[in-house]
Amino acid sequence: MAPANPGPDIAKHVRLVTPGLLDSPGGVPHGNRSPAPELAIPYLETLLARSDRVAVRSAPDLERLLFDLFQISVDSARDLPVAPVTRVTDLGVIDKGWWMRADPVHLRPVGDHLILADATILHITQDEADRLVAELMGVYAEDGWVLKAARPDRWYLKPPQVPDIQTAPLPTVVGRDVHAYLPQGKDAKAWHTILNEIQILLHTAPVNAERERQGQLPINSVWFWGGGPLPELKHVQWAKIWSTEPVSLALARLSETACAPVPAQAQEWLDQVDVPGEHLIVMDEGRGAVQYGDSERWVRFIQTLETEWIMPLLLALKKGRIHSLTVYTESVPGFALTAKHLRRWWRRRRSLLGYR
Repeated sequence: MAPANPGPDIAKHVRLVTPGLLDSPGGVPHGNRSPAPELAIPYLETLLARSDRVAVRSAPDLERLLFDLFQISVDSARDLPVAPVTRVTDLGVIDKGWWMRADPVHLRPVGDHLILADATILHITQDEADRLVAELMGVYAEDGWVLKAARPDRWYLKPPQVPDIQTAPLPTVVGRDVHAYLPQGKDAKAWHTILNEIQILLHTAPVNAERERQGQLPINSVWFWGGGPLPELKHVQWAKIWSTEPVSLALARLSETACAPVPAQAQEWLDQVDVPGEHLIVMDEGRGAVQYGDSERWVRFIQTLETEWIMPLLLALKKGRIHSLTVYTESVPGFALTAKHLRRWWRRRRSLLGYR
């Protein structure tokens, strides 16, 4: 059966979240970085040049941007409670208790620095995660710890008491020296000690000995972040969430919003969408490219965004198949475009990095 074509009579508003869009893969210190090349992306540059800027409350990273888009109010002086949110989808239960993430990472010494790599390049199996967590719980269970490897890359910790610390979100530390991002606050010293103890335990873990024999990076530390209780969600406006990104999927579940994976192309999305209203599409492929300084991967992301999404969406906007298109990325206001805005021919295009 051919996909339904809803036509211009159903008002649809596209909200496209694209972390890494305006970042240069060469902008993060340490590692194999190279400057971003000049790209032929006239449709994306047209969108940015002719759009209106729309503010979000405070979005220095993807997770906080998503919380803002779901209208969740969080004390800016405290950690963003990512752990209790993603735990809902990873473990399939809603727990209003205090949880934090304790995600497995690799720390690589570079001179006086310790550069963090996250699980996206570690290829951890569930068996490895379970064995490492069991080894840690063999030491810390008697202190009242509850540590679970819900997934190979996402571990959850409930300590016996809520710590008075502020942590740095793991995605902001990837590819950077960890020393500037260690826990801060009243209990920071105690948690630095815990982190050192865990690193010693992991150093001698049989799992890591096996990984190193196989030429894999050891899982030699964890990263504490995202602690808090489950936040309160207000009514959200989203008709549907299109994503494979864990925080947005968890917020969709908590808000009882329909969700689906992002189609490969905007035309595929246009042909199948039949629900009016606000559609949130999260495309986070560019984030990892920026974190690891991978210019080739970043270029592929930008070119795919240009040809498979922005070009057809601008055409759909011009024809009335969608009523507005807003692009969000971290740290800067969003770019909101309507068919009327497309006629702003006098606004000159400029390069992506000129918008930072």
